[in-house]
Amino acid sequence: MKLIDEKGRLFGKINIFDLIVVLAVVLVVGAVGYKLVQNRKQASGQVPEKLYIATVKCAAMPDTFSAALSKDPRIYYDTIGFTNAKIVGVREEPAVITTQTADGMLVDAAHPSLKDVYIDIEIRDRLDDDDIKIGKYAVAVGGKMTVKTIYAMGADAVVLELNEKQ
Repeated sequence: MKLIDEKGRLFGKINIFDLIVVLAVVLVVGAVGYKLVQNRKQASGQVPEKLYIATVKCAAMPDTFSAALSKDPRIYYDTIGFTNAKIVGVREEPAVITTQTADGMLVDAAHPSLKDVYIDIEIRDRLDDDDIKIGKYAVAVGGKMTVKTIYAMGADAVVLELNEKQ
């Protein structure tokens, strides 16, 4: 028995061109179905997530900054709204600034009213991409970010640590 007969049929039963069309249709339907299932998973929140704690430092902030952060712990950006992150801890230390003495020496001294504020932020990161993000902004140790709630904003905060929450 020949693989393809004189009429172009596979094993004498199926036309080879019809088989190619059927396989193409099955592949297209399968791809569309897969994409719909993935979109539905994302829409229903079934994309796996991982929790991280980022520790950031906002340097030389006014005394009222920590209290303003405590009013609403959710991170908010104007272009996104509330994000996938919230503040879980705030501590402050006197801000150390460099001042010049009368004889021209530069010395470090604690500022009487400014504070260095250390903020722990819990990030609920979706694992559907490679970055750890707050909203659409990537977070990494050494990087700068803006810590913003609806009551307070600390620009140029430096990310000191980023750890997976246990």
